[in-house]
Amino acid sequence: MIYEKLKERLDQLIELGERVLSTKHSPPSGVISADYVSDDPFYQWKAGSLSFLNNVFGENSTHFQGFQGSCKYAFHSDAFQGQSILKAAKEDLEGGYLKKLDTLVSADIFTDFLEMAEHLVEQGYKDPAASLIGGVLENGLKRIARNHNITVKSNEDIGALNSKLAAAQIYNRLMQKRVQVWNDIRNNADHGNFSAYNLDLVEEMLRGVRDFLGQNL
Repeated sequence: MIYEKLKERLDQLIELGERVLSTKHSPPSGVISADYVSDDPFYQWKAGSLSFLNNVFGENSTHFQGFQGSCKYAFHSDAFQGQSILKAAKEDLEGGYLKKLDTLVSADIFTDFLEMAEHLVEQGYKDPAASLIGGVLENGLKRIARNHNITVKSNEDIGALNSKLAAAQIYNRLMQKRVQVWNDIRNNADHGNFSAYNLDLVEEMLRGVRDFLGQNL
């Protein structure tokens, strides 16, 4: 699903790029300059393209850096280079060479599960909600660790992953304590200690885990 959304958005940007290129016009009489393209569509297209390349490929990627460096002003040559980079990005996306796509897909799946948990919370079912949120958190921590080249063992739980990530300074000690609180709620839910937490704590856990994964994935 997310792959199709990305492809659709990239196709829209490439189509918009073609429109920008079609506005090519010469400089005014007496002005020595390269050919221009129209300002408004160019800067709209540029902003959307940079946002897409940053969100999907990352600000350190060759795609984002190349576009940012070569597509600066409303010259036809700048727009042409930017359009070429978008087409190269499309080839990488369709060829399965996008490393970050795996993370984006995971984030999309996590969102679906957290929406399920939110529905459970709204219905007052705090216990299955706590277990579900805890499962999403554990998988999210594993994904974050792998994204930072931290070895993950199959038997490592939230507690172990939390310690590793904090030790590697992926997040600070305060965040580590918050993750541990969520882990305690999840463990109590899984072991039937339902009186050890209430619905309000599960609601806070849901909001916290959603924000945490949004910031770190």
